[in-house]
Amino acid sequence: MRNMPLKKMEQEFYTEFQVWYCDPKTAEAVIAMKNEETWMWRGIRVLDPMWLVNCSKKDIEFLFFMKISCLEDDNEQAMQFQKIVNVCYEKDTHSGHYWKSN
Repeated sequence: MRNMPLKKMEQEFYTEFQVWYCDPKTAEAVIAMKNEETWMWRGIRVLDPMWLVNCSKKDIEFLFFMKISCLEDDNEQAMQFQKIVNVCYEKDTHSGHYWKSN
């Protein structure tokens, strides 16, 4: 396979970012956000760590410095997500496009 199909990711979520963690029930990474005006919480679920490559440069920076949270039993799974973010940060790999959900 030459080109891995990657999911389109919401970008510029760093403005509402609160925390990201590994969901022990689904083994997905969840990026939790809160809108300060409406106080509404929402999340982006990331099934495949490679989807994180489609985050914006600023989002990658945020995820790099705000390390993923997890239960001790889920540390190995969580580190797969964190390692992708670490490589993206170090190699300056990110999506060059802007996409925001409606």
